[in-house]
Amino acid sequence: MQWLRMASILLLWVGACRPGIASDAGNALVLTNLERSGWPDALTSQASVDTASRAEVLMFAKALLASEALDEQGLRRRLEVPQVRLESIRRVRDGLWEGLLGTYRNASQNCDGQAFCPRVRNVADLRQLAAAFTGDISPAHALWASRSQGLHEQAVNEQLRVASLQP
Repeated sequence: MQWLRMASILLLWVGACRPGIASDAGNALVLTNLERSGWPDALTSQASVDTASRAEVLMFAKALLASEALDEQGLRRRLEVPQVRLESIRRVRDGLWEGLLGTYRNASQNCDGQAFCPRVRNVADLRQLAAAFTGDISPAHALWASRSQGLHEQAVNEQLRVASLQP
């Protein structure tokens, strides 16, 4: 079942950033570093996969939201690029938000009473939920969240780096 969760996250990134992924071999880092063995719960049912997917979406959204707080100079330093293409980065971010919203909604069907299940109507709701998300519902989930955060920050950086290097 873990492959199913990984596949859904991969599809999210591929769908939202298809041009960048296809045009930059260096971006393979994003796709190859998606090992999620640190998820604390067994992925033995669709409900457990959906819970893990919602948590992953929220962690990625949290990293994406944090990237939006950087100004042009901060982005240039963080992405290690000589020049930042803000319009290209904005388009990639918008695509990522739409993809995250779709994935979160799909994983939120029939999840009442489960972890990480607040309903969202739009990207603004998802942004608000991501801003407050900690993943801290148990010590095991808190450990997962702290480890996952760095991975998602790296993935966001790679997507934005590609956007900045491509016209």
